[in-house]
Amino acid sequence: MKKLKVARYGYLLISLLFCLSAFAYWLIPARSPTVTCRVSGGILIAYGVIRILGFFSEDLYCLAFRYDLACGLLLIALGVVVWIKGDGSYPYLAPGLGWIALLDSFLKIQMSKEAKDFGLPQWKILLLMAVLTALSSFLLIINGFPGPQATDILTGCTLLLEGILNWFTVIFTVKQCRKKGSAEDEFS
Repeated sequence: MKKLKVARYGYLLISLLFCLSAFAYWLIPARSPTVTCRVSGGILIAYGVIRILGFFSEDLYCLAFRYDLACGLLLIALGVVVWIKGDGSYPYLAPGLGWIALLDSFLKIQMSKEAKDFGLPQWKILLLMAVLTALSSFLLIINGFPGPQATDILTGCTLLLEGILNWFTVIFTVKQCRKKGSAEDEFS
């Protein structure tokens, strides 16, 4: 139960960090590459740890954290690379974020189908957010809007959509089984 709370609140915190990072991309055009890489590496490592904790938590529906062990390990590895490489990884941050968000959105598309089969009424919201995140991520990967300012705007959009997608995923799908055997959401 404690691991589930940590995973749930950790996911919500990371989602909030993604949304705040989106605003940083939009509002701070002259970011230091060193600071950006250190912060990004730290967030990736923290996100990886939270996802691994989620995988080992006792989630009633087993929807949100199904693929989080592998994803968490990948995020930690990427975070360490970004942290170690520093400025050398800066040109790869935006497309790398695109690949991470694209993979996550594809997994969330699958999860939304499973949520539908499970009978969760919010599956349509999850599907819509996952598709929007996938589109934004894909455009970021292919540099769909060339130029540094356009890339910053698209990176911010991808971060915001990824944050909202993860927020909705946790709110709609992470449930806990009470000790008496009834399925209730402890966090509502």
